[in-house]
Amino acid sequence: MPMEKRDFRTKAITLRKINKKIGEKHILKDVSFDIFMNEILALIGPNGAGKTTTIRCISGIFKVDSGTIIKNPNLRVSVVSEKDFFWEGDTGQKNVERFYKYFEGKLSKDMIDYYSEKLGLKEFLSKKVHTYSKGTRRKLSFLLSLLPDPDLLILDEPMSGLDPISRINMRETIKELKRAGKGVLITSHDLAEVEKLADRFVLIKDGKILADNLVWDALSKYQSLEKLFLDFVKEGRS
Repeated sequence: MPMEKRDFRTKAITLRKINKKIGEKHILKDVSFDIFMNEILALIGPNGAGKTTTIRCISGIFKVDSGTIIKNPNLRVSVVSEKDFFWEGDTGQKNVERFYKYFEGKLSKDMIDYYSEKLGLKEFLSKKVHTYSKGTRRKLSFLLSLLPDPDLLILDEPMSGLDPISRINMRETIKELKRAGKGVLITSHDLAEVEKLADRFVLIKDGKILADNLVWDALSKYQSLEKLFLDFVKEGRS
């Protein structure tokens, strides 16, 4: 069955009126937005806003209390969580081989080599993961997420720990994946990075969606994403 097309865009995932409580705390409150293919969508908001919970609901780690999450049939989704998970005592290459087998990898060896080189990771693959810096760990997590050749990538703080050159390489790689038709959902506290990367953003605060606009439409009024963020979040707009 082909993916649903709306307004000349292919919709990958639809969230409608998602509510989620953890204990007595109401984390997500009627959260609704769409994720499209061939688009980089940034989910932004202050600490505790509900970004990671939203990702966990989309990925199925959390079951929603109410509302609906509709995914296109046969949609392949990869998630890079904020916390990295590896076989620490093995090399990066061994982790690639294990994850490839576990996730029934579809990416060709040539493309694995290509992304390893592009991310500046290739020279580290022969070393054991427990020796990696935080930035190198993030790059390995990203590479592992590509092994199933997903249609949609969900990246929780993908730039965390990366030096400036690695950030540029990561940004270029994400944009390249978008040009190949893939959808990307990222969370980030780095608003300058979001401006450089995202086609659209969703702003969440206290579990509620405050804004869901095209980035450049918003910036035409607010001059920068930082100014919009301060207006909506610091001054309590809704």
